[in-house]
Amino acid sequence: MAWPNGKIKRILRPRFFFLIAINVFTIIGFLAWRERYVTKESLLQLMDDRLKAVFSSDRDITQIDDVPGNFTGKAAFVTSICLHDDFVPVRTLVHSIAETKTTADILVLVINSLSETERNQLTTLGAKLVDTSLINVDIEDVPTSEQEKAVQDEKIKKQKESGLVDDSKNERRVCKINFIQAWRLTEYDRLLFVQPETLVLQNIDEVFQEVPFAATLELGGIIDDSIMLVQPSMELYKELKNVLVKSWQVPNDIGFLNYFFKDIHPLNPVYNVKAKYLKLEYSNYIFGNAKVYNYEGTMKPWNFWHAGPKGWRDSFQEDMIFRWRQADYSAKDKLDLDPELTEWRKDRGSNDVCKDYLKDKLEISERINDKYSVLLATHSLRRQETLPFVVNQFLMSPNVDKIFIVWHDKNQQVSKNIRELVERQTGTVILLNQTVDSLNNRFNPVKELRTGAVLISDDDVWTPIEDIDLAFEAWQRQPDSLVGFAPRADCYDHNSETIKYCWAYRMSPPRYSIILTKLMFMDANFLFLWRCGLPDNILKYVDDLINCEDIAMNFLISGVTNQPPFHVVSEEVYDFGLEHGISSNPNHWRVRGECVQQITNLFERNTLLSVKGSMSRYEETDFKSTNWGQFLDMIREKESNAQKLDALDTIPIEDQVANDW
Repeated sequence: MAWPNGKIKRILRPRFFFLIAINVFTIIGFLAWRERYVTKESLLQLMDDRLKAVFSSDRDITQIDDVPGNFTGKAAFVTSICLHDDFVPVRTLVHSIAETKTTADILVLVINSLSETERNQLTTLGAKLVDTSLINVDIEDVPTSEQEKAVQDEKIKKQKESGLVDDSKNERRVCKINFIQAWRLTEYDRLLFVQPETLVLQNIDEVFQEVPFAATLELGGIIDDSIMLVQPSMELYKELKNVLVKSWQVPNDIGFLNYFFKDIHPLNPVYNVKAKYLKLEYSNYIFGNAKVYNYEGTMKPWNFWHAGPKGWRDSFQEDMIFRWRQADYSAKDKLDLDPELTEWRKDRGSNDVCKDYLKDKLEISERINDKYSVLLATHSLRRQETLPFVVNQFLMSPNVDKIFIVWHDKNQQVSKNIRELVERQTGTVILLNQTVDSLNNRFNPVKELRTGAVLISDDDVWTPIEDIDLAFEAWQRQPDSLVGFAPRADCYDHNSETIKYCWAYRMSPPRYSIILTKLMFMDANFLFLWRCGLPDNILKYVDDLINCEDIAMNFLISGVTNQPPFHVVSEEVYDFGLEHGISSNPNHWRVRGECVQQITNLFERNTLLSVKGSMSRYEETDFKSTNWGQFLDMIREKESNAQKLDALDTIPIEDQVANDW
């Protein structure tokens, strides 16, 4: 039976109006939500508009001037300590701010416990400590392998044992966003928040005259939270905290600050200079006028030698590393942490060497990669006959750009035949006179060096130039590795529970993890990292011992690049310096073993990596015709010889080899 039309209308009319009302309220609610929490698409457009307003092609970046204000309230710098690795960079940051003679307070949010010694160091340098607790935020992180899961579980275990937050990727993110606690410090009128991984180069109190909220912009227009001028507010703090806790509301790839601060006052990028800005068109202006360095990338000046930073070249900038190292030394000197190292720095340290290098170094847009430089160390007149012969050998190669002779002995004049050689090869052979006689000099950065590769050479070693050029080809294929002709290995002594120095060919199976400096190729950037980036306790150890600089360089390169060295085979390598060399000392092998262990301690871990392969000049493979019986006899003979070789492992290492060649 059909329903009457009037009855249908009476039933549907209230439902119709109810649906309309629901839709209207939904639209109003959506618009209200969108006003507070913008969509990803509109946010991207907003950030693009911001970036164009500051860095548009018709606006010169140098015209982003600081507009003086009339702010006279109470101001402070504020940073935070949350992770194990935060203390040293924060200590250096606090000292760098205090050295600018700022009139503002310097606050450190202590999110986790510090020792009494650490607290005293920060207060001595001028900081005021504000104890607080971590705002926990759940961030999902699914390990991609069982190995990663095991590492994560071990980190969580250590975290519980120490009571500190562990420095994992997620914990770093959680700690970084805890900067919102700056908004609750309402006893101040304005706060300039700076992340721990920064260094203030000069007085920047003028930033307090800007209008909050002010910050630099990251590429793409997103707010960069590395340095921000904020006006404390408990109301805003509670709102920020609420969104943090409910992190599902925030797209991680954009950043929740952009949801709150649509209209910001952009700061000049000179207040937030990063190594990656070297690739920008306006990099000369930014680095030439830098006021704050940001070590956001992987190349941290306080741990790069053992941290294995990924893509280290992208975050490598010489002045940034040296300025941080200078500030670190200055802070330590003020705290009187190690008077012995302070005295060593005055007489034999790297400060003058690095300043001279950075002041007058050759400006090159890009390293030459199809040639290599030679850095040859000498300091004895006993080499006046052999040195020209070795130098002339290198001059035979079309791949050699320049040859640098490092003359160590400031009290002894260079021999006549060496001076004549330099004069004949003006511009190609260059003499580098040193102010102190130190083994560290063989790794000094060279301002005239133009190539990406440098060959470190002794003055008493000779091998065919064809083999040296072959090693250069090998280095070009793996520029993160040391490449050379004299392999050695580190090994573990179970009896003494120490790491020792071993003869590579005595390992079973044969392997190596060290290449000696007799002849080795490496990336020229490691000259600067050695002399101007490494902490001085490592350099002083080499300087005092007059040995083991090659072992330490192997530690440095494998620690930075996570790559093992590489051995090139040459059938002709002559060493005519063994008779009077360091390796002729009967205690040499024992001393080298102690070096490996001590350098492991100084680097905070054993960074050496082993490899079994080598490279040699091409030769035709010898396919031998044989029957099955003859083949088995040959295999049995090889196994017997291998057993005899294994028996040598029971002999003390000191008795296996008389010297190190």
